[in-house]
Amino acid sequence: MLTRTCLLLFFPLYLLARPVPQDADTLYATASLKADFHFLKQRLKKLHPALYRYTSKKEMKVFLDSLEKVITHPMTQQAFLSHISLLNEKIRDGHTMFLPGKAAINFNRIQGKFLPLQVFPDSGQLYILANYSGNDSLHAGDEILAINHQSAREVLTQLIRRMVRDGSNQTYPIWILRHYFSAYYSFTFGQPTEFLLTVRDTSGVISTHTVAAVSSEKIRASHSSAGITLAAFPSKPTAAMLTVPTFDSSLLAARYHQDFNTTIDSFFHLIQQRGIKDLVLDLRNNQGGDFAPGRYLLGYLLKQPSVWLYNGKKKEMITPVSGHFTGRLFVLVNGGTFSSAAIVSACLEKNTAAIFAGEETGGNTYIISGNPFEFTLPNTGIQCFISTTNYIINPYGSNSGHGLIPEFVVPVHMQYMLMTNDPMLRFLEWLLDADLDYRKHYS
Repeated sequence: MLTRTCLLLFFPLYLLARPVPQDADTLYATASLKADFHFLKQRLKKLHPALYRYTSKKEMKVFLDSLEKVITHPMTQQAFLSHISLLNEKIRDGHTMFLPGKAAINFNRIQGKFLPLQVFPDSGQLYILANYSGNDSLHAGDEILAINHQSAREVLTQLIRRMVRDGSNQTYPIWILRHYFSAYYSFTFGQPTEFLLTVRDTSGVISTHTVAAVSSEKIRASHSSAGITLAAFPSKPTAAMLTVPTFDSSLLAARYHQDFNTTIDSFFHLIQQRGIKDLVLDLRNNQGGDFAPGRYLLGYLLKQPSVWLYNGKKKEMITPVSGHFTGRLFVLVNGGTFSSAAIVSACLEKNTAAIFAGEETGGNTYIISGNPFEFTLPNTGIQCFISTTNYIINPYGSNSGHGLIPEFVVPVHMQYMLMTNDPMLRFLEWLLDADLDYRKHYS
């Protein structure tokens, strides 16, 4: 598996082990923190195959030294995690990450205290998307100006600095915060028992509110229970949308009770049977998972043999299967299109006439690192995942540090989130009717 999907980060499956809960207020001695930092630094240098891909060796040394220099007093695990997470801004590898220890996660599950809002970052501002506080004065669409006397802009800046990302990409950090803001706020700023909010409502009135923290169960991100789906467009009988939420086979089986290959086979049989000429592949929010499902899907979408990755044992030629799709292909992507989902997107962009719409993918489309080695820091117990392998996705061209940028950029803003229907669907109706036959010569 290339990555642990981020949708598991907020009280993940590690909880199945049920370790003894750890008090969030436990302080670790300065010497223990320095020892953990030295341990982490040596592991990074030894294991990571591209530690200096985006930050020079000299700059990285200066930064590491600066982080170590300010470890001068005892810290909680949360404070130390916040400190070392600043490395994400320099390493810029979406598969290298640092998470609370298993005992701390279990503590959070039982006794954790979290901001009782689903927060939606948009254009440098924070908005309320959902309210779990019980305070009826807070509404979806209200802008958060400050949290506990800290401006929303400063809160967002500090969080983004600590987010994982591939290269210079910003859509993946924003995507993570749109889904897991309360969790990552706690990783960086701790878990106060209450939050003082300064809010501006949609009519421009500014007010302050004190809301009590809530448990993880109240603000856990909700996910679709539909799994892989094939939906028709009522007004367009020859069009269909195939939504693939994950390439993680285990997650697909456990959560959606679907076998990837069997499900894909059955849906493409229906596509052929119904004479579908326009297929929309929805890879939004698909954070990847296993390589094999992505390759299997490509077998139905490619029109000629194409290379999957360009280095090592993972290099493989994908040949179109019998009954592969031959019509127009549209692909929806966003910041949550990451890891192997971004690789699938890059392969389709390079080898087909697929038309892309949405936002820049969270995953890089030239080269990434993955296959992370998992370990815990010996004193604080913080979980670390460090990539060990480079994967060349596209050997032709230079690495810009960005993901796939769609031909049709359709940003998602707060006002769209307040609408009942997916705004992308309205855009799709136009796209499916558009005269895009000029692209045929690329196929």
